[in-house]
Amino acid sequence: MENEPTIGHQSPLVPPTPALDSETDPITDREQDPLPESVTDLLARYEDIIGDRGDSLWRWLYGAFPEFRLSCVADKYGSRVRTAKLLSSLFITIADDVAELHGDRETFAQLANVPFDSQCADPNCAGVDSPVVDLAIDVWSRFRELYDAGPRATEFGDLLAFDLRQVLDAIEYSLLANRDPNLVSEQELWTYDSANMMVFVHALTDLANAPTFDRAELASLRQVLDRTQRMARIGNWLATWQRELAEGDYSSGVVVRAIETGVIDPTELQHLRSAARLESMADSESVTTTERFDTLVRAVKRSSVEAYFLDRWRIECADAARFDNALASIDLGAYLGGFETILCSHVAKRNMTR
Repeated sequence: MENEPTIGHQSPLVPPTPALDSETDPITDREQDPLPESVTDLLARYEDIIGDRGDSLWRWLYGAFPEFRLSCVADKYGSRVRTAKLLSSLFITIADDVAELHGDRETFAQLANVPFDSQCADPNCAGVDSPVVDLAIDVWSRFRELYDAGPRATEFGDLLAFDLRQVLDAIEYSLLANRDPNLVSEQELWTYDSANMMVFVHALTDLANAPTFDRAELASLRQVLDRTQRMARIGNWLATWQRELAEGDYSSGVVVRAIETGVIDPTELQHLRSAARLESMADSESVTTTERFDTLVRAVKRSSVEAYFLDRWRIECADAARFDNALASIDLGAYLGGFETILCSHVAKRNMTR
């Protein structure tokens, strides 16, 4: 029997959560917005050098950012903030691809230096993918130009560096987890993996451009961000666990909880991974492997694992809503509503592509 959380009294600030079979995507219209010209050349280089993500990801991100922008951002800085977030997301995506998809520890070690001292990132170091490091340096440099233009950039610079380290630590944790699936537990995923959502970094990009934000509210805001970061992680897990399972990445919270609650036998994952490796060497895919994958997916979908995470999302949202009275300079209801929009989009996209 799974030990699932229960939801208590719900604040009026807590938005409804979508049904797991919803196919209504509230971000579709925003995805048609043209990407900023200052980023398109870097995205083209990313596609040429790495190319692990499609154009749809960048359009979705660019469409999603206005949904959870802090209300204290001055409207005249809105475009700059949106572009800066796309650039920081591109940088972290590069690092994430290098670590998780390619397992390239040497290149990741150099990328991890870039936000703190790009001169310490050596593209010519032995075993390092030089074009990737060069691209990451250029992406980060362009992000810093936009971030530093914010009227309060210096005020929040130290926090930005601190929160970026948490994101890079989360990526390194995922690298370790993919090398040794026995390492992973749901508790450690909440501790480390959630930082990969960049919620704190995006909020600091907002604050750098928020003249009316009351710094006395910073501790309360960070309490909220702690919750919304987990909410963002839940939406991402629900959207991507099937694709990642097919790719041999078993570190999703959905898959890990399915293992810990007995829905999935971990030996089945080992068999699936071994079969996938053999097929990769033979450049083919067997019916047996497809059936094994489909059986695991059905087991998860028939369980209450996905419902557990939706329930957890509601709990985190209700907990964040408790800080409403402490945040006079921020419209907390609108901010939490933005995360509901993101969750709806995640659920819809996974259903439209299944």
